[in-house]
Amino acid sequence: AYDRGHVIFSSLCAACHQQTGTGLEGLAPPLVDSEWVLGPADRPIRIGLNGLSGPVSVNGTKWHLEMPPLRQLADEDIAGVLTYIRHEWEHNASPVSSNDVSKIRAAVADRKTSWTADDLKKPFPTK
Repeated sequence: AYDRGHVIFSSLCAACHQQTGTGLEGLAPPLVDSEWVLGPADRPIRIGLNGLSGPVSVNGTKWHLEMPPLRQLADEDIAGVLTYIRHEWEHNASPVSSNDVSKIRAAVADRKTSWTADDLKKPFPTK
């Protein structure tokens, strides 16, 4: 999953978040040491599926952004990218499985809008 995620990250995500994970000022926040990357796995999964809109604080800096949804990616691809960013840059967060992505995809299937930071801070119901 890590290797698959690295390939997808390099071709899709690095343009904004940079290959180093340090982000791009005015466009995309850093992923390195980000509480959104390293916190509960449901958060980055939901961001990947539906995107993120509005202000969000990352490493103490407020960002006003529109992260597009990547719902078109297969569950294995989203899991791979998230496993990659949760392990790269000396991170040691748990991997994300395609089963985790599938369960959350099903749970949020009716959602048509991007998440906000406040939405993501609320506990996500697990079944």
